[in-house]
Amino acid sequence: MGDMTATPMETLLKHFQSFKTLTLKGTENSMECESWLEDIEEIFESLDYADDHRVKLVIHQLHEVAKGWWIATRRALEHQGPVITWSVFKTTVYQRFFPVSHRKEKGAEFSSLQQGQLNIEQYVAKFTSLLKFAPHIADSDEAQADQFINGLNPNVFTLVNARRSNNFDDALNHANGAEAGLLR
Repeated sequence: MGDMTATPMETLLKHFQSFKTLTLKGTENSMECESWLEDIEEIFESLDYADDHRVKLVIHQLHEVAKGWWIATRRALEHQGPVITWSVFKTTVYQRFFPVSHRKEKGAEFSSLQQGQLNIEQYVAKFTSLLKFAPHIADSDEAQADQFINGLNPNVFTLVNARRSNNFDDALNHANGAEAGLLR
């Protein structure tokens, strides 16, 4: 008998599919698509999967309409270069399964997002969930930090703005500290 050891890719695929990852049929509404993509990304992040493996793994989760869409899209993308990155894949998913009107609406919501009644944790969750619909608004870490800080409530804004951050993580840390200080 020949050697039956699995290739590293087969092992990765078996492991990935052991998570009972949701499939995408392409008939889901945009909220379900978004949720699917977030769940898949969470698994990739926690397992630290390399960028070039992500697309190869996720295409096994596409069925029906989504599978047909991918076959056509992959050919077009391969003309642009041999490697289709995860970022390119996600962008094409958003373009195909999220109507332009939905993307514009979410982009507008992002650009006018204010903390309001939300605590910092809730504000960050909303901020990051809308961010992907507005890459043109916050196209750098500094622009993200500015957008985030400008949406903070006035009392938190004053404390965070005093130590103006050039990146999102610093801005978030300052905001968390400011909120904690104000709650005391």
